[in-house]
Parts: sequence; C-alpha cells; structure tokens
Amino acid sequence: MKQEFWIEKWQKKQTGFHKDFIHPLLQKFVSTLELNKGDEIFVPLCGKSLDMIWLHEQGYKVIGVEISQLAVEQFFSENSLNFKVSTYKSFNVYTYKNITIYQGDFFKLNASVTKTCHAIYDRAALIALPEEMVDSYVQKITEIMHQNTYELLITLEFNKAVGPAGPPFSTTDEKVNQLFNKSTSTTLLYEEDIIERESKFAEMGCEYLMERVYLIEM
Repeated sequence: MKQEFWIEKWQKKQTGFHKDFIHPLLQKFVSTLELNKGDEIFVPLCGKSLDMIWLHEQGYKVIGVEISQLAVEQFFSENSLNFKVSTYKSFNVYTYKNITIYQGDFFKLNASVTKTCHAIYDRAALIALPEEMVDSYVQKITEIMHQNTYELLITLEFNKAVGPAGPPFSTTDEKVNQLFNKSTSTTLLYEEDIIERESKFAEMGCEYLMERVYLIEM
C-alpha cells in the first residue's frame, strides 16, 4: 500500500475511517496509560483525529505523524487552531501549543522525535495496514519508542463477505499477540461485538464486528 493511496483518500474525501467524535474507549481506558499532566503521547497515522484535541484538553502533549498534508491542515483549520509550520528532515512540522504533527512518512521517523513520549495511542493505524505491512509497522514502533512505554491499541475483527479487504483490515486477537510477542505484556482490556451499530459492515455481509482494546507494555 503506497503513500499515494492515503493521499488520494483524503483528496477524494473517502475518509470513512475518520470519526467526528471522541472515541469513548479512549476516554474509558486512557487512565491505564498511567500518564501525568504534561506527559507526551504519540499518535501514529493520526489523520485529523479529534482524539488528539481531547488528549490535549486533558493536559497531555500530543505528537502525531500523518502522510496527508490535507488531513493535517484540516485538523488545525477545522478546530480553529493557529498553527506554526517548520521543517525537520523530510517532515513538515505543524505545531499548536502542546500539539505537534509531523507531516510525512511514518517509516522515516526516528527516535529523536519520540524519545520523550510516555505512551502510544493507536485507534486506526495498525488496522489501516495490510498483512504485509503490519510487521514492519510494529518493528518501527518498537524501534522509535523506549522500553516500558505503554500503548493503548484498538482493533477490529470481522468476516467481510463483499467489498474490498480493507482498510480497515480485520485483526484477530491471535495476530495482536503474535505481533507484540516481544513486548513485556499484552493485556486484553475490553471486547465487544458492535455490528448492530455499524451498518456499513453489516451491509458488506459481516456477521460480527469485534472491537478490542489492548494495553501493551513495550
């Protein structure tokens, strides 16, 4: 899956993965990250997620990375945030108070950007990637984050009868444990079949849509 795929998705407004509300599971489980006010949290493949606004309002510093310049600029403009732009290596860096988004290729990010981050929040990054990319994604996360970092990960598992394979891509509990088998611990915090309130998945023939939340200690 090339970068152009996601850039085109934003240009064509094919962004069904974007939520126009704060994810309730973030609000419910953010305390498991054991953050203090002023701590930094990393949000990979962040798009224009409103979850970043909520995290900022809780007193945390937010570091995001996103390939689409349009998504980044929409995030700041739609939330009436007066941002500043600078550059860092191959990235354009957008900043508003304690929110910083690196616009560029996630896989080119280095540890100097994330070395002070205390946690990771992944709602729609891992499940946005096809099977052949998720291993590289987790390897990169492991490479740029220091040990004992906590990650809050939200996944979806489903059996789609029609339509494209993804994104999002179905991710089983077994797959999560396999991907993070080198982590200190992987704990399933929550799971629920949400198919009854996700009509688009039902229309594609899904019999179930399991949403899961994990706490991972890197």
